[in-house]
Amino acid sequence: MKIALLLKSKKQPYVNHVDQAVVFNVEKDKVVGVENTTLESKDVTAFTSWVQKKKVKEIYSPYADDRLRLFFSKLGISFKAYDELSDNRLFQTFIF
Repeated sequence: MKIALLLKSKKQPYVNHVDQAVVFNVEKDKVVGVENTTLESKDVTAFTSWVQKKKVKEIYSPYADDRLRLFFSKLGISFKAYDELSDNRLFQTFIF
């Protein structure tokens, strides 16, 4: 399964702006691959296409609202906020 962490922009830390993603390939609760990607386009269509092309099944973002959760759930993708990772030590190192 592939899990994407969307990272906040360091250039605009107070704005909900994402310009980078880390994609983890996880098998049997172990990370077997990691890919760091710069997101060139902020357009939702381009982002959705990228997520589907990468076969991402879970997305963790600095922010998540019901609209985003519903949109991605219709595509079979779980969209969650960082605070839902509170017990995961591996991912905590990336988001704090």
